[in-house]
Amino acid sequence: MRTFFITLTIALLATGCSRADSASTDTRAGTPSIKEARSPTLPASYSALRKRLLLDGWLPLQNAGCAEDAGRPLACNRWLELQRCDADGRCSMAWGDAAGRLVMEVQVSGMPTRDGGEVRTADLKLIGSQQAPVADAPSDAPTCPGTDFATFLPAFAAQSAVRQAFTAPLVRAKVLISDGDGDRTETVYVRGNRPDVFDVVYRGGAFHHVGVDGIDPAPLPLDIRQPSANLREVSYLYGSSEGRGFRFRLRDGCWYLTGNPQPTGP
Repeated sequence: MRTFFITLTIALLATGCSRADSASTDTRAGTPSIKEARSPTLPASYSALRKRLLLDGWLPLQNAGCAEDAGRPLACNRWLELQRCDADGRCSMAWGDAAGRLVMEVQVSGMPTRDGGEVRTADLKLIGSQQAPVADAPSDAPTCPGTDFATFLPAFAAQSAVRQAFTAPLVRAKVLISDGDGDRTETVYVRGNRPDVFDVVYRGGAFHHVGVDGIDPAPLPLDIRQPSANLREVSYLYGSSEGRGFRFRLRDGCWYLTGNPQPTGP
């Protein structure tokens, strides 16, 4: 049996795409539900609903533990929004709206019980859906370290509470899917509280890389660029090939981590 891997990299869509930027800049009320936006009734087929959501700017909300929670790694590759499944083939999917302010959970049936070829041809049926706004920062969240980015970034990298408070609840991401069809990248949302959203720490007067083996004691040079007054792009190279970049946007009086304009290196 082939082994399937999903490698997470955080990636913001191109600045010129208005839908992408709306996830971090739109301050209007939440996007209308799919029922309100398109039709008074939902389609019976999940594939029809999925196409409709993508057209309306919604993105799959990826679950990092999908393979374990659903028990079907291949299905996790086909449906990046898959969250978990029961033994009888009933599953839960999750989506984030274009503004990054609503999460829709969708219940489906008909998922094959075996993670094999049946997954490729499965026709899932829609059971129901519900929406909820993303959680706001807690009332006791720390105050902004400052609008001067040179002051903000060390505090953001040094204090977990600051990172949690000033990371968007839904972060646009690029994921690399490797399966029997080869490699491809897809755009999804990931939750901002995932520990792998930001893998840099600041201590002892320097930035350091955080990997599976812990914190690298060697200082990590960062390349910080200013595409515009309200944007900062931070990137690094680590080792011989692995690199990463992060995008911060100034909004509501502080900087927020909203994405990553640069995929992880090979």
